[in-house]
Amino acid sequence: MEIFIIGLAVVALMVFVSTKIKKSAAAAYDSETVETEEFKLFKPEGFIYPLNDDSGLAFVANSKDWGKNEASKFRQARAALRVISNSDFKIICENAKKSAGKIKSKNFVKDAPAGQKIFTLEGETLEDTVKILTFWKIVESRRKIYELRAAVIENYAEDFADKINEMTASFTVK
Repeated sequence: MEIFIIGLAVVALMVFVSTKIKKSAAAAYDSETVETEEFKLFKPEGFIYPLNDDSGLAFVANSKDWGKNEASKFRQARAALRVISNSDFKIICENAKKSAGKIKSKNFVKDAPAGQKIFTLEGETLEDTVKILTFWKIVESRRKIYELRAAVIENYAEDFADKINEMTASFTVK
């Protein structure tokens, strides 16, 4: 009888811990504001921001799910921010244009905050046989260039377009 009671207690503890872990993991995909000393942006629901990322990028966010079929090796959506020192804003913008594939829109923001230059770009590329829609927001501020690049597999664009637009629109350099 004692073994039965101990077994029940262990099972109850395992259920409790498992539930806490599941809730914690689900919360990682909730929306949040990511703010550092240099920038601020809104990470929409459905993206995870790994805190201990060793990519060398200032910010990385990935969708929870992967593509299907020929897109199975790609996340449905992803975003990354790199900070570049000692470079030229125009060169970074030109490099983005070259890697954008088919350019859908490009714009130098005219009402940028004082001391900043901002360039936005939307493109369409093929990675393997998968059509990827890519969105850039490039900001020059205090002799650094911040390049936010978000991408979504075309088949999932309807699910992520508003979220990516919200993320890029909220991205500001302090």
